[in-house]
Amino acid sequence: MNKFTILILIWLILNVLIVLLMDFALFMQTTDSIKTENIYFKILTTEFWASLEWLFIIPAQRIGILFLNPAQLALSSYVFDFLGQLWTNYYWLKLPTYLDDYIGMVLIFFGMYSSIFKIFD
Repeated sequence: MNKFTILILIWLILNVLIVLLMDFALFMQTTDSIKTENIYFKILTTEFWASLEWLFIIPAQRIGILFLNPAQLALSSYVFDFLGQLWTNYYWLKLPTYLDDYIGMVLIFFGMYSSIFKIFD
């Protein structure tokens, strides 16, 4: 494998780790074992997972900017987040994914697509 392929694989792995840690930070407090804990424990738990997430966000962004422009990099983050939400809803939270989630993703794609056009002078 060449260096470019290795960088893309590392970037993909980092993004998967980011999604997992983000989901832990967002949804850990909804689990049965944490629902009864006090607010300080919930905040510390969330902050722990969110802080770990940043350990992977920074290198993922620095690698991603080597082969994506900023708009594409932002879009890729939304795509990974959306796919992570689908996975989390189905396998962990056992919740359905509603139509508004899909509509939100379509709106994000539309916004990113329309951002390539010069609207304002």
